[in-house]
Amino acid sequence: MPVRSLKLNSGYSIPMIGLGTWQSQPDEVAHAVESAIRTGYRHIDAAACYDNEDEVGRGIKASGIDRSELFITSKLWNTHHKPEDVEEAVDQALEDLQLDYLDLYLIHWPVAFKKGANPKDRFPINPENDEIHVIDVPIEETWKAMEAMVQKGKIRSIGVSNFTRDKIEQLWKTATIKPAVNQIEIHPYFQQHHFVKWMQDNGIVVEAYSPLGNNIYGFMRGVDDHKIHEIAARLGKQPAQVIINWLLQRNIVVLPKSVTPARIAANLETFELPKDAMEEINALDRNHRYNFPARFGVNIFGEKTEEELRRAVEEWKTAQQKLKWEAASAIL
Repeated sequence: MPVRSLKLNSGYSIPMIGLGTWQSQPDEVAHAVESAIRTGYRHIDAAACYDNEDEVGRGIKASGIDRSELFITSKLWNTHHKPEDVEEAVDQALEDLQLDYLDLYLIHWPVAFKKGANPKDRFPINPENDEIHVIDVPIEETWKAMEAMVQKGKIRSIGVSNFTRDKIEQLWKTATIKPAVNQIEIHPYFQQHHFVKWMQDNGIVVEAYSPLGNNIYGFMRGVDDHKIHEIAARLGKQPAQVIINWLLQRNIVVLPKSVTPARIAANLETFELPKDAMEEINALDRNHRYNFPARFGVNIFGEKTEEELRRAVEEWKTAQQKLKWEAASAIL
């Protein structure tokens, strides 16, 4: 079955399977992107803070596929939320990706950092407390600057990532262009059915990042669950393919990440899961969010107490101080 596309509220179409590039190593991602496009992918998901967009751009170039056939996403990092900094970030993404426009540009997180002297410093530190330097920039102002990038022709569609319903509704009050997409964490252990339905009912396309789960927090991944393996064996498919198609059947854009050509190709295979398999996967939901950067000290999803946030920030500071001490000791 060919990969379907969904229509965005901007009028453009987005392919429902895209190659994720988060955590892809700099020396791997160019080959992964080239391989994916040659295999048949037409959607590549990138971001400034992945620090590999230049390699993504080289992979796009090396693929030899005409730009008009591709759908390329980038994301505005937290250091560039001030309206006067947005165009700089867009221009840097275009330069790194070797493009003259972006198909989709997302606000990566609803959190703003102070921009450092080096615009590629992703986590500027506040010298007064050694914490990540979070500042207050109204999200409406950032959005207005992104709308201006659409008017200039540098971006075709704009959206958000890691936004809650409250944040989206807040943005709607002043937005001229409504968000086309919200890219959020969705996998078998964190399915977000009610939130997904609300967004789809309101014309927002939902994208799933970390659809197989991720292993940076030490939690079990959905793709390793015995039930997923059981379903895969029953259907003669791979566990990752089962999860990808479970999401596709929920009308969710999926962004699996791999740098292995065989897996990249396998992740593009689409098929229909039977009703019983869909129900079995739905039953795995634990409402377990994996990706919450508590070190920011911001209650992004409204799920943490002030005490929990404070503890996370202090733990991060202690870990950073230990790293500095180890680095200094190594020099000595």
